[in-house]
Amino acid sequence: MRFSLSLLVILLCGLLNHTKAQKSPDEFLPHKLGEQFTPYHLLTAYFEQLALASPGTMRLEKYGITNEGRPLQLAIFASAENMARLEQIRLNNLRLAGLAEGAPELSNPVAIVWLSMSVHGNEPSGSECSMELAYRLATQKDAKIQEWLKNTVVILDPSLNPDGYDRYTHWQRMASNQIRDTDPESREHREPWPGGRPNHYYFDLNRDWAWATQSETQQRLKVYHKWLPHVHPDVHEQGINDPYYFAPAAEPMHELITPWQIDFQTEIGENNARHFDNNNWFYFTKEVFDLFYPSYGDTYPTFNGAIGMTYEQAGGPRGGRAVETANGDTLTLAERIEHHLVTSLSTIEVSSKSAKALVENFRDYYKRTSSQPQGAYKAFVIRETNDPNKVKRLCELLDQHHIRYGRVGAGLSGVKAFDYASGKEISASINPNDLVISAYQPHSVLVQVLFEPEPKLGDSMTYDITAWSLAFAHGLDAYALKERLEPKKAYEPYRPQKDLATATPYAWCVHRKSIAEARFVTELLRNGVRVRTAAEPFTMAEQQYAAGSFSISRADNRHVARLEELVNQAAERSNVRIYPVFSGFSSKGKDLGSETFRLLKQPKIAMVYGDDVDNHSFGHAWHFFETDLQQPITMLELNRLQRINLENYTTIIFPNGQYRLEESTLIALESWVEKGGRLIAMEGALKAFMGKDGIDLKLRETPKKDTSMMHRPFSVRQRDGLSDGLPGAIVRCVVDNSHPLGYGLPPYYHSLKTMSDAFEMPERADAPVYLDHSYQSYGFIGSRLKPALKHTPVVVAQKMGDGEALFFVDNPLFRGFWEQGKMLFTNALLF
Repeated sequence: MRFSLSLLVILLCGLLNHTKAQKSPDEFLPHKLGEQFTPYHLLTAYFEQLALASPGTMRLEKYGITNEGRPLQLAIFASAENMARLEQIRLNNLRLAGLAEGAPELSNPVAIVWLSMSVHGNEPSGSECSMELAYRLATQKDAKIQEWLKNTVVILDPSLNPDGYDRYTHWQRMASNQIRDTDPESREHREPWPGGRPNHYYFDLNRDWAWATQSETQQRLKVYHKWLPHVHPDVHEQGINDPYYFAPAAEPMHELITPWQIDFQTEIGENNARHFDNNNWFYFTKEVFDLFYPSYGDTYPTFNGAIGMTYEQAGGPRGGRAVETANGDTLTLAERIEHHLVTSLSTIEVSSKSAKALVENFRDYYKRTSSQPQGAYKAFVIRETNDPNKVKRLCELLDQHHIRYGRVGAGLSGVKAFDYASGKEISASINPNDLVISAYQPHSVLVQVLFEPEPKLGDSMTYDITAWSLAFAHGLDAYALKERLEPKKAYEPYRPQKDLATATPYAWCVHRKSIAEARFVTELLRNGVRVRTAAEPFTMAEQQYAAGSFSISRADNRHVARLEELVNQAAERSNVRIYPVFSGFSSKGKDLGSETFRLLKQPKIAMVYGDDVDNHSFGHAWHFFETDLQQPITMLELNRLQRINLENYTTIIFPNGQYRLEESTLIALESWVEKGGRLIAMEGALKAFMGKDGIDLKLRETPKKDTSMMHRPFSVRQRDGLSDGLPGAIVRCVVDNSHPLGYGLPPYYHSLKTMSDAFEMPERADAPVYLDHSYQSYGFIGSRLKPALKHTPVVVAQKMGDGEALFFVDNPLFRGFWEQGKMLFTNALLF
């Protein structure tokens, strides 16, 4: 006992001594801050020791873990008094927004500032800066910081993308010279594929806030919505020759951004400018970085009531530890850190001085959104006729954004509505079990932004896609209403009914309506179960099945000992309803033994990677296979294709990219396809095969520019290029759903088009998805390009010997959120 007490005293003394040692980054790290890149484990260790040494002013919270096992964490800073009542401050803020029970306290306003560092891992100066910023906020040695934190809570995310950050910083430490090489052409300034910008699955996390496809985003949103900050700078880097950028933002700005949000951005920008002027540093504002696309780290907080902003420092992947810039100066990592430190502290300074106004306007924002929605539409109805798994998928996304919804509860008729399916205003009937998302709720602005068919675009010179409605993305039969409609019944998540068979089923039949059935089928195929698909509609046991529906029969699976168990388990995991049938005789259409029920092959899928491949497009497909389909996939190095036995694979995928395929590679691929292989190429990859033997792909000649433009002012000619541009728009396509690629789809498909290439309709191949002469579109398409896209293919299916090549003009897996595109893509894999 005496020994145990002595040990406890020693440990307590050690802890007390440790809490006194608030080490600076320079004291803790094996290098001076800015001299070398800090690996993530050391960055994490620094925050842990600082939090341990600063219990009264700093709290460190782990909020998740990355795909590669690295911790995601937040550091929270406040005065000792506010730290003691931190939970009270957090709850009071939610009460201000109407998202927590009770009346908010208004007499002691506290501003909440959240700083997000280095969402792009190869823009590391934000994460490097976070250590010095944390040290100053935790120690509070500066009297100004002490004063600011009396009425401000600062939340700091040191790295939103630890996997990408470590990919970049480890490579830098490995590839760079001991003596700094500032030559921008040297190895350390030329990061290899896939780069550290994206996360583990090569997704751009700064495009994922609204879609929440990635685990980092999903975990971050949980804690973000616990706080709902008032100010949110998203800290980035850009090209090595660009001056520092900070708000106010460029046009276009979404019309639902309030005047207060715009004005306060300007107030912060003016304070940043004052500090930069004092240091004689270059900067720019109101250019390039707009506030339109809703899934950025500045717009998503903005549509949740915050002052969302982007900060961009010169550097990025080419910055290294030091690099020579175009004007002959040397830009160092230490300077990049210093610039971010200044804007971070400046933002906290302004927020503290305006804490009362920030809190009051935050409260007013949520009051207004709940009672007086500002957008054109007041409710969005998701019809009961939709596949329940599709509705469930949408509701899971809404839950992540704390958006409220429910069943209508009572039927209505003669309701004026915008019909997403037809793109027209109609008189609609609303059913009691239709799902409704009302705009009369705290997150009203986000609801309207995510569902509006076509956001109003003030300036076509924008930074990203210009249309994104979830109704189109999820392929939902839906209405947008201009009158209020509130839910009267709760929505219960879909669980398929289990049909308890009283006898041994002859077979099981499954409808083809969502990605869930594809996941069900691929699991069965992996387990050696044989599955067939119907090439024609049929009716059995009072169920009408469309072409593309599945059947699993005992006749095909005599070799499978636990067939019924495997079928039921796969259905349970995929949330799919299976229909047992007790005869192969069809009451309408062909019987189950007909040759029109075609056996599916178990796919062995490969995808190419390498310098020619767009890393994001590669990642969209990789993530789809591993998380949506849960299907193994093999990655093949592009430059080794001609040396690999391609006959080991049923399918090879070429994501978007700029390919320079050698003749020997093309010959090997052609031979493989003709022997029964399936080639899938997307977007830019189409040009690698265009004009090759047997490939019916030809670019359409677009109208030539008016030569008289050369006599117009240069500023006018600069913008003329927009007439041929396509930053990202939605187009309504015609679908031949008798073709296997159209199985499970209605006679139309809304495609997200992000590339301006227009191809001629094929003469010797199928175009099961195409744009007709009067296609509808949402978002910006250049005035010269729009007519050129008329009567052009969106998907081309080319038969070649015993195999085929499938060409997707648009990426059906774009950023992982285009759910209906996943249906189209799985058809390309299965049928």
